[in-house]
Amino acid sequence: MNDRVGLGLTTASEASFDTFFVGANEEGLARVRQGERVWLFGEVATGKTHVLRSMEKETADARYFNEHPPNLNEDLLSSLLLIDDIDGLCGNEENEYALFAAFEATNFETTRWVVSAQRAPNEVSFLYRDLASRMSLFERVELQPVPESARASLLKFWANDRAIGISDEVIQFLLDRIPRTQESLWDTLQKLDRTSMLENRTLTIPFVREVMGFERR
Repeated sequence: MNDRVGLGLTTASEASFDTFFVGANEEGLARVRQGERVWLFGEVATGKTHVLRSMEKETADARYFNEHPPNLNEDLLSSLLLIDDIDGLCGNEENEYALFAAFEATNFETTRWVVSAQRAPNEVSFLYRDLASRMSLFERVELQPVPESARASLLKFWANDRAIGISDEVIQFLLDRIPRTQESLWDTLQKLDRTSMLENRTLTIPFVREVMGFERR
């Protein structure tokens, strides 16, 4: 798992629902955790990978996939299949055939599927109509980004989980100067955390200004 997994909603600790900033996603997460076939989608940095990794942790025999489809011989015996970035697998004939075959071989009375993508299934460019048809059967849950009004709380949440000392003053200083996308906030916190550890310095405004190259104003 690299440091960008979840792009912001994952943290230094192991991915779990305890370290997920729920925001407006409480109802959606409940549907994802209970559904038989769920297509979880949302823009970059909303935490789709974090959700799937958290579900993997909760289910002893869960199988997580990211770069290849499930294997018919053994993977379909698990009670939960998690396919991250499924839209990244589509557009490739071999991958799409394997996904279709896995779907057809799955006993949905005993095995659940939860997949993630940046777009809804009707917006994905499938090569095979049959696969597109099967994916259209999935319940769609859109993961909502944290609203801008809560981005300060989000940044504080990440910092606390990573045991990064950051004041409200520094957080506001950052929010006034960087894009407020979740990806930008996460990448900025990662950069400041790494640099502060290397230089053994605390996250003060002068330090942040120096690291980020902000002009005085």
